[in-house]
Amino acid sequence: MHHTLTKPAAGLALLMMLAACGQAGAPTTADIQQVIRSAMQTENQKASGMTLGLFSGPYDPADLVISHADCTAQDNGVYRCAVTAVTKNGTNTAQLSFKKVDGRWTLVQNVG
Repeated sequence: MHHTLTKPAAGLALLMMLAACGQAGAPTTADIQQVIRSAMQTENQKASGMTLGLFSGPYDPADLVISHADCTAQDNGVYRCAVTAVTKNGTNTAQLSFKKVDGRWTLVQNVG
């Protein structure tokens, strides 16, 4: 039995392959910025709970801009990145690790 794809089915298959390709590779600076801002918001919530609501945490996620990220693939889908962030307090670079879990980039604990 010989099967051929119809034009709509072939187009759908191509779109699915392209979408899958878009999920491969290192995180972008926008991905990294999103992950770090989320982590900052989580830390703010923890700090707010410890201050009895009298003052806010020390982090302002809106103040953070990731200006550069140089990522290298590691084992198990982890990317080790030299991330440069600019805030009103200056520019800093840190080594951070990221992994895509359930289609979303997450910050993973650095080992070593």
